Amino acid sequence: MRPLIGTCAAIWLGLAGTASAAPRWSASDLAALSAVAASAPAEGLSGDYGAAALTDAPPSEATDAAADAVTLAMAHDYFEGSALIRGDRSWHIQRGDLDYRAWLSDVLARHSVRASFRALLPDTSNYAGLKQALARCRAAAKECPTLAANMDRLRALPRDLGRHYLWVNVPAFRLDLIEDGRIVASHRIIVGKPGSQTPSFQAQVTGVTVNPWWNVPCSIVDESIGKLVTTNPAEAARRGYVASRDAKGRLTVRQKPGPDNALGRIKLEMPNPFDVYIHDTPSKNLFANDRRAFSHGCIRTEDPKSLAVMLLGPAQEATVDMLLATNVSRTLKLPAPVPVYVLYITAEADPDAPDGVATYADIYRRDPH
Repeated sequence: MRPLIGTCAAIWLGLAGTASAAPRWSASDLAALSAVAASAPAEGLSGDYGAAALTDAPPSEATDAAADAVTLAMAHDYFEGSALIRGDRSWHIQRGDLDYRAWLSDVLARHSVRASFRALLPDTSNYAGLKQALARCRAAAKECPTLAANMDRLRALPRDLGRHYLWVNVPAFRLDLIEDGRIVASHRIIVGKPGSQTPSFQAQVTGVTVNPWWNVPCSIVDESIGKLVTTNPAEAARRGYVASRDAKGRLTVRQKPGPDNALGRIKLEMPNPFDVYIHDTPSKNLFANDRRAFSHGCIRTEDPKSLAVMLLGPAQEATVDMLLATNVSRTLKLPAPVPVYVLYITAEADPDAPDGVATYADIYRRDPH
């Protein structure tokens, strides 16, 4: 039996310590658990979690403890993703909590092993499509790990993404606006270079800034802009850079709003600890490339005005146009925050693609190799 992870182990020990003399796991529930574990490879999960030893095990206190361990380890992988996604340091999606102890008690009380495990999985056409593709790819082992890895990423997402949200798929170089499960707008994007990767995270878009200032990140100041403002201040000023020193004497640089601003004319306000934003760009020629990993980590989007108006509402379009005719910086608040999910998905269900799955280059080499 594989070792349990942190919280699972604690829950198992707590349950085992309070188990009564009468076995909690019936023979039928043990059989159902063994069947679910045997089907784990269909979900892209390897191994049987040690459930094979329970197939003919009689109900007993010792069997209860073993069945609890199997159940909790497998439930963790079903609900939050496996060790593969948990070990991905670029993945910062907050999955949400599950009271595993209460969940297990309910499973045993209702004798609902199969149904309860099914309820932990994503109920989306994307996950179902990848699962179907995984079942077909047994003879083509090279594709299987990629499909399994992306099913794991989908399991690590919140089950309720909201009815109105932005879905940013970095390897697909695409941003989708989703409403009630439908894509209502799609935009090509530019993402981080392999050396400055765009992380996977979630945030809330709270507003749209027209004609934004750019607070140049320290890394970019050190890399290039700092040298420009200190050795050629006239050229730096022509490009709109304003330099100063902070309380520690460190050089800080901002860039004025305008057509040459690195953020372009529009930026989505989406506070996050990575300082990664969705914004316009003056380098629009880069959208002609199929592979668009050119940024320092931020997400540059094509046709940002239409995206901004869809988020703000049509009544704000005139205000956006008025501001774009100036260099005045102003932030327009959204009627309500819109969730945004910045993700790394290299395979997704697509009924128009061969075999029903669209695949994308693993630009950051995060898939199993």
